[in-house]
Amino acid sequence: MGEAGATAEGTSIRPVEVHTAMLDHFGLAAACVIPGFQYDRSDGIANTRALNDGIAAYRDSLPSRFPIALGTVEPLHREALCRAEVTRLVDELQIDGLAWHTRYQGVALSDRRMHVLIDLATERGLPCYLHLFSESGLEAPWSLLDLATAHPDATLVALDGFSGATQIRYLFDIAERCPNVLFDTAICFPLLRPLDEFVSRFGSERLLFGTDSYAQPLLYNTPSVLHELQASDMPQGDLENIMWQNFLRVFPQAAARLGLTDHPS
Repeated sequence: MGEAGATAEGTSIRPVEVHTAMLDHFGLAAACVIPGFQYDRSDGIANTRALNDGIAAYRDSLPSRFPIALGTVEPLHREALCRAEVTRLVDELQIDGLAWHTRYQGVALSDRRMHVLIDLATERGLPCYLHLFSESGLEAPWSLLDLATAHPDATLVALDGFSGATQIRYLFDIAERCPNVLFDTAICFPLLRPLDEFVSRFGSERLLFGTDSYAQPLLYNTPSVLHELQASDMPQGDLENIMWQNFLRVFPQAAARLGLTDHPS
């Protein structure tokens, strides 16, 4: 999500409108929305609640384009506060999953408090989206392995994991050892065609299409991961798994919001 922009005349532009225009420009039908993690935390849990309210409202404003919204809870908040917020997210906001970018949230990915939050999410049937940027020691692959092995019943999605050539090799090891981990394609380092190799070794059911497509400011001129996949020689069924089928398996509720009423269960 990006901040609202303004035209030269000073009229307000809603972020959802900017985001929709970006999707149309790149030929993308829909997107999962996720909070920005560099938000103001001056008022503690009140800021986190406001952030979660905003992301749910973003989804609800146009569910045919933004069918899924992920919320967050802060690992440095008390467990009781986090538990209460997860309950509110599920019961009141019908949030679809939880996400963390721990290098912006003050802890390592496998910090003991993250184990508690993974359990909270799993208790409520929420998938967990975890950033794994290759240049961050706080989001190192070993910490994902620690979480995945300690929580085999959790559904974990590693974001930005293919962002470095060396890290990709670690991710292949995690994919082999931890069947509960899925991986998104955002910021994929394309040399040696790692996505093709991943599908060859582990199948296409473990990959989710992702572009890190912030609406404003737009971080790239073209979604290179999309072009890399379109240019591959993967079978059509594998491409469909990556582009949308796996997403609907993680979030079956998205089918109705997208109008895919005839989609197989």
